[in-house]
Order: sequence, then structure tokens, then C-alpha cells
Amino acid sequence: MKKIGSIIIIGILLLSGFGVAAANTETKAAANTAANLDDVPVWNVGNSWTYSVSSITVNYNHQGQQILMNGKIDDFTWTVTDTTGDYYTVALTGKLTATYDLLLNTQTSTLHLVGSFTPTLTRLTGTIQLTKSDLQVHAMYLQLVGITKTKINTLSFYLPIPFKLVSQGSLTTDFPLFDFPLYMLKFWDMPDMTLTMSSTFGGIFGLIQIPFTVSVHYSWSPLAFYTLGTEDVTVPAGTYNAYKINSLISDYFAYYYASEVGNLVKIDATLPNGAIHGELKATTYP
Repeated sequence: MKKIGSIIIIGILLLSGFGVAAANTETKAAANTAANLDDVPVWNVGNSWTYSVSSITVNYNHQGQQILMNGKIDDFTWTVTDTTGDYYTVALTGKLTATYDLLLNTQTSTLHLVGSFTPTLTRLTGTIQLTKSDLQVHAMYLQLVGITKTKINTLSFYLPIPFKLVSQGSLTTDFPLFDFPLYMLKFWDMPDMTLTMSSTFGGIFGLIQIPFTVSVHYSWSPLAFYTLGTEDVTVPAGTYNAYKINSLISDYFAYYYASEVGNLVKIDATLPNGAIHGELKATTYP
């Protein structure tokens, strides 16, 4: 379950294991005039973006821990709650529907859990901090609380198990989603960074407390990301002229940024340990 929080953030932020570094300023200046640039948007308290994540999958297997999950997130909403200082603080909420198969090893026992989450019995919340200067991810926090229907080890029947999953993400450097200003035919680097997700799973009224830590290192890669320009993209919220941003290596993802809404409007990401596909459903951004 530790990877669930990581995939959600990675996916929607890109939406997680993604990053882009600032390009050389001389290249920026030579490439375009100011009239052709789309600069970093300004967010205000109350601005919100609601996404429909039609598919989210996790396939993680490492050192005896196995996490398989398939699901979706309805009404995955970002709402700006604070704009003081150097960061935007954004509250996250969503309705998670998913099935899972978990093999969790501790120092004393092994748990095999098979079950499901439903939005009527679980609540997904969290926060994320992004830099005002370039919408770089500074910190993240996710919490999933509720009742899951699960089978434990060799039991043949499902039990309603109260649980709480908390994940705190930390980065060795701010994680850039974009490299502003954006313009046609732009390439940029991926910085060297380490993402650490520290998680705790608690269940059965506190009788189970399982801490997890996942640390993933991303090596610096030159010209790892690019945008060739804008194209019209139709999502449930409307049709927008958006920058399509791709990964140059492995074709892991494509995501779309529209200056009209000051944020992502669509994401399609397929990673080695999971995938996520989502579209903008509504926004209050002026």
C-alpha cells in the first residue's frame, strides 16, 4: 500500500516519478521572444481543479513486498488553501474505488491481504506544496482512512477491517512538473533526485501497525522531456489549446498543460510499476 500514495502523486503530478529541470537560460532567451512564451500561472486561494482518474494501476514487487492494485479516482480535486510565502499549499480529496492483492512482510509475520476499497467506506485526503516560482513539488502528504473488505492469509471469507494509511513524501530537491516559460520546440533535463515515501498502515483498531519506506532515485538525464507545441485537447471540462509534454526516453508519459486553466488538463502515464490516466472534469480557475 505504500506505493499507492506514490503512484497517485506521480501520476497526477508527473502526476510522480517524473521531473524536469530548468533549461539553460541562454537557450531560452535565444529560442523565443517574450510574445511567444507561456509563463508560470498565478494561483489564488479557492482556485480548484477536479480530475476524473479513469484508471490507476500499481504493480510493485520488491524484497518480498508485493502490491497489486487496479482502480479509479472520481472527483480527484485540488484546492488552493494557502498562498503565503514561497509555496502554494493545495488540499487534495478524492473518491477511490479499487481492488488489491498485498503481500506484506514484517519482522515477525507475513500478511496476505486481498480486498477492495469503495468511496462510500473510504476517504482519500492529502496536501501538496508547490513552489510559486515554477510549480515545482516541494512536499506531499496522503491519507486513506476507512473500512476495507479484505481476506487475510488463508481465510475464505471477507472481513470489514478499519484501517488508516498515511504516506509522507520527501524530495532531495524540488520536483519540477514543468519548465516555465513554455514554448514551441522546447527540451529540458530531468534533475538528479531521490523520492522517499514514508508510510504507515494501521488496521483492526490499531492492532496492526506496519511502517513502510520506499526510496526511489532518479538519475540526472539531459534533454529528458520536450514539447513540440500546442494542440487542441477535449476533456470533460471542455476543449483547450494545451502543450503536450512527453518523455524522450521510454515513452513513459504524455501530459497536457493549458494556460487557460493554469494546470494539467490530461495525463497518460505508463510506468514500470504502474499507470495512471486522467482528465480535467471541472475548474474554478479564472
